[in-house]
Amino acid sequence: MHLESMEKIDWNRVKTTIKKWKPGDYVRQISVVVIGILITFAGSNLITNCSEKRDIQSTMLLIKEELKRNKQQFEYIVSEFSEDERLSTLLVENNMNCRAISEDSLKQFNRIMGHIRSYSYTRNALDILKNSMLMQKISDKEFLLSLSEIYETLEGFKLSMNGYYDMKDAVVTPFHLSLTDEQTDQLCEGGYDTWDLYLSDKAVRNFLRIPQGYFTSGYRKRIEQKIDKMIEAIEEKYGSI
Repeated sequence: MHLESMEKIDWNRVKTTIKKWKPGDYVRQISVVVIGILITFAGSNLITNCSEKRDIQSTMLLIKEELKRNKQQFEYIVSEFSEDERLSTLLVENNMNCRAISEDSLKQFNRIMGHIRSYSYTRNALDILKNSMLMQKISDKEFLLSLSEIYETLEGFKLSMNGYYDMKDAVVTPFHLSLTDEQTDQLCEGGYDTWDLYLSDKAVRNFLRIPQGYFTSGYRKRIEQKIDKMIEAIEEKYGSI
């Protein structure tokens, strides 16, 4: 079909038409071709840019949701550790003398020595951004730096928090394993006799001094504020789901 169309073209007529063109005609014809090419490229680039913007936005929204989940995990472990901190503060304020404290207050911490926790956070959404070409398309490098710093802060907190519980496990587990049946029953009561037993062990006694000064003042609050600030910044730049 194509060959038949080619055969029907009157090439002599085409040559005659071209010979009649003035120099300006050549320029106009070439300009039309060039403009057509430029429009094609511009349209292609526009489509690519729009696609990249959508990909960046969707990835940033994933990061925002990830930060929200990380904050929930952070708040949970902070709440758990706060119980250890309260007990430690109470004992230190009373010179490690449990009988100077109300027995009812001590019973609130009856099970606390057996609480061994672990903190973790996720960075999958951030890794998606880092491992893609999208990160290069984000012009606000200060924003990206702040985003990376949030995850570095969470990593530092994870090391500190899990270091505390590893230490607690290393002290409390051998102590519990060394008890007689009678002493184990005594621990379940949670009153003065329970804490006399705990504080009679040098390692446990020294460990119980640690939580009340483990973190510097305002450290955990600053982490929470950083997470909130980053979530707000993402919402301002990329909207919300």
